Amino acid sequence: MSVLGTIGLVAGLGSSIAGGVTQSNAASKAGNTQATAAQQAQQLELQNQQAAQQAQATSLGNITSAEQPYQALGSTSANNLANLLNQGFQAPTLAQAEQTPGYQFNLQQGTQAINENAAATGNLLSGNTGTALEKYGQGLATTTYQQAYQNALNQYQANYQSLLGGTQAGLSSTGQLANANQAAAQNYANIDLAGGAQQAQQINNAAAARASGYIGSANAQANMYNGIGNSITQGALLNGIYGGGFGGTLGNPSGGASGGAG
Repeated sequence: MSVLGTIGLVAGLGSSIAGGVTQSNAASKAGNTQATAAQQAQQLELQNQQAAQQAQATSLGNITSAEQPYQALGSTSANNLANLLNQGFQAPTLAQAEQTPGYQFNLQQGTQAINENAAATGNLLSGNTGTALEKYGQGLATTTYQQAYQNALNQYQANYQSLLGGTQAGLSSTGQLANANQAAAQNYANIDLAGGAQQAQQINNAAAARASGYIGSANAQANMYNGIGNSITQGALLNGIYGGGFGGTLGNPSGGASGGAG
């Protein structure tokens, strides 16, 4: 091979190899850099998703704690209300009505007044006085019982309303808790869907970046090999032109003998 052919071949090979290696490394580095950035973005999305989930859990925990007193009130009231309804209204007996302090005082005072009046008129032991005492006692017993009955009924109704109010407070609290849990579940679902989609996109970006780097590196290497092939071809051509490939040399292009015929 001629000197010019050798120089051309070496120069072409060096240029092709250096350019191919540089381009291949650059493509791989660019792909890795983009893939690393996408992975970091995916990790950031995961952290944001976890932070959002924790914030939702904290909010739901606060709501649940705030509702606990109403939950306890509702549970206790509902149980007591059920017992009250199962027992029903218990009307007082006449004996119970007669045990009230007011009845005993009024009976004593009324009886004393009738006896004093009868004594003053000389009828203390008469039948009329006995009848008056009987009517007074019966009337007082009836009035007292009616009052005792109404008092017991009022108390029963008051207990019912009080327990019903506590039960309704608990029921309202349960509804609010149910709404809070439903909203939390929806928020969790939205957080997971959004976070999953964003992370999936970043994972795809990382994969695409790596694939792009591989393809770029492969193309650079293919170009390098093409360049090497071209350099070899060009070197062969130069060798053919300047190195005697057509049967001649630089000193004797025609390729004939250097001496003439005798």
